[in-house]
Amino acid sequence: LVFEGISVDEKGVQHYLDATIAYKMAVLKCIKYLSQFGYSEEQVYLLLSCCPCEGRISGIVDVPNAVCTLAIPLAIFDRDVRPPSDLEHFAKGIKVVEKDVCISEEGGAIPYDPRLAK
Repeated sequence: LVFEGISVDEKGVQHYLDATIAYKMAVLKCIKYLSQFGYSEEQVYLLLSCCPCEGRISGIVDVPNAVCTLAIPLAIFDRDVRPPSDLEHFAKGIKVVEKDVCISEEGGAIPYDPRLAK
């Protein structure tokens, strides 16, 4: 299971190529995601401190963003924690515009794409 973070903090502030912020955001996304399965955020934090997880700097060429990923093995869980195959019901606030293109309804950044013209 892989989580990705970019160098934009919780308040939406861009930190120029800051891999530390990017990794922190990947970890926070992991904590938030796994807490949906009955774990407290503190339990997930402790789990990440001792499980065989793998953190990587995945990209620093997308100026101004640094990208980091956190991968955790599925085998450490006693239940299936993978996202469901039907993401339409899973991703609240996000709708599928067309295959492989999503748009946030919660005011997130929407990349420019001429196919998404309103």
